[in-house]
Amino acid sequence: MTELAAPVPGGVAAQGDAPASADATALHRWFTPVRIALLVWGAMSLIAIVGKWQAIGALDLADTDDAMRMAQVRDLLAGQSWWDLTQYRVNPAGGGVLMHWSRIVDAPLALGILLLEPLFGAAIAERIVMALWPPLLGAALSVACVLGYRRLSDARIAYVVPLFLIMSGYILAQFRPLRVDHHGWQIFLAMLIMAQALRPAGWRPGLLGGLFAAALLSVSIEGLPVVALFAALAALRWALHGRGDDRAWLAGYLVALAGGAILLQFATRGPVGLVGTWCDSLSAPYMAAFVAAAAAVLGITHADPARPWARLALLGGAGLAAAGALVWTEPQCANGPFASLDPIVVQYWYRNILEGQPVWASGAYDAIFVLVPSLMGLAGSLLAWRDCAAAADRRNWATVIVALVGAAILSLLVLRSVSTAHLFALPGCAWLGIRAWQWARTIPAALPRVLASTLAALSLPLLGSVAVSMLLGAMFPMFKPADKTGSAKPPFAQDCLDPAAVAALNRIPATTIMTPIDLGAPFVYWTHHGLVATGHHRNKEAMANTLRVFVGDPAKAEALVRKEQAGLVVICRTANDLVQYRRARRDALAAQLYAGKAPAWLEPLPIASRAGLAVWRVKPAS
Repeated sequence: MTELAAPVPGGVAAQGDAPASADATALHRWFTPVRIALLVWGAMSLIAIVGKWQAIGALDLADTDDAMRMAQVRDLLAGQSWWDLTQYRVNPAGGGVLMHWSRIVDAPLALGILLLEPLFGAAIAERIVMALWPPLLGAALSVACVLGYRRLSDARIAYVVPLFLIMSGYILAQFRPLRVDHHGWQIFLAMLIMAQALRPAGWRPGLLGGLFAAALLSVSIEGLPVVALFAALAALRWALHGRGDDRAWLAGYLVALAGGAILLQFATRGPVGLVGTWCDSLSAPYMAAFVAAAAAVLGITHADPARPWARLALLGGAGLAAAGALVWTEPQCANGPFASLDPIVVQYWYRNILEGQPVWASGAYDAIFVLVPSLMGLAGSLLAWRDCAAAADRRNWATVIVALVGAAILSLLVLRSVSTAHLFALPGCAWLGIRAWQWARTIPAALPRVLASTLAALSLPLLGSVAVSMLLGAMFPMFKPADKTGSAKPPFAQDCLDPAAVAALNRIPATTIMTPIDLGAPFVYWTHHGLVATGHHRNKEAMANTLRVFVGDPAKAEALVRKEQAGLVVICRTANDLVQYRRARRDALAAQLYAGKAPAWLEPLPIASRAGLAVWRVKPAS
């Protein structure tokens, strides 16, 4: 962390500062927080692109959702309707799978490829867009952090928060090259809502916050707790204090949320999107809830009850009305989006998706990196709130504290929420770092000053987490990282799709492949074949059938394969899910194929693969 010479409200120059020259003053003025944010993020992105250069060239995607996202973008560019989000090559026997994703995420990827393809060709255009778009979205996030958190009591936070951002591993991972799925959008839009919550209350920030909330839900319904959290915070403020500006923010937020959700749903899904009743994405039940909440709150705010208890009771009733509208429109949504999954899918697929599981499913060592940044951010935010004299400053820090506590609790229950929690922890961590650095500079002796400065660096989320993990690991074995000696896998071991294997698969006439679920999306992206199932829960029946083929009664496997109209059965001997499948039942098809003892209804097809891809053709029914 470097010395911040920028003037701050109420601050004084450090003792011993010499009068700045005209050139130094001009340079100082050029380094605004936004420019610093872009420079810091740009340098980090350049390092990330260079570090992943080989992966970019090979399009070595680390997540199956990135592969499916690009398959959706390819279909859009090939002429599939903007309003049609069906993936027709997944479960072709069932007519395809309607994806729960948003065209908001597809649009910049498709536009970038469309613009670059005439210059570089389709293959290079894809690589350029997949390499550059995530860091560009991250640059927008960095600027949003600066513009949002500059309203806090210590203006220096805006200067240093970009450094804290790039030292937040869970956030950074969602903006690395090739990470084109929707998680980066979720973080960015959550920050835009926070920025509006930190502005002086009124109609305009409320309306903008509601529009950003609607966009977040259009991208992913996973953002609903965050959207509800800011609505609850606004409602509590008005209920307790009765101020007109808080009333305007709350009403504007809910009106824009309801209206924006409807408009974005129509824009991205068409008329069908307005009447669909899906529980795993923005749809009629959620829009009904938002309209009910907005209508109720508009009525309550117009009446403007004088007593806090009356406002609180009426707003509680508005919340119940919204919940009632949701359940009345689609009762199934009260059980959550995964309630209807087949038990075999829950056992062998859903429980193995760590991002959807509670933090304790990841182990004690990983929990350190989830908890420490949130706790540091909360400590810093509480101290900053206590240190404030102005009511507006205390109010803004209270907003950060409430949002951070809510997001941190959610991250304990659902790991994928940790990025948002760490996003809201950034200003508290930065406040701690600034104060620690100031304290270190007051130490006259060189060695203690250096050691104290190092302590200030531990306020950076990643460094602080590493320090805590080393300390706890030295005292308690449970906090040591898992020993992975000898577990490194060769290239392509996870999905087996090295170039030779892809070429061999694409020489086989297009058909439907029955393969373990985790391999499905990369096959859709890299080959011209269809897949019975991928790791996407709407295709729940085909997912269950796929699992029953590999881990169920081997006598029933053939009938299920033929029911799904699969022409090929493919496994990857080194993939994690196959290890789980073949250990589930010793006589199951997965174990037979791994041992090279295929049943009579399968015919082996020789294929070149560096990581153990094996292919069998399904013989015609006798």
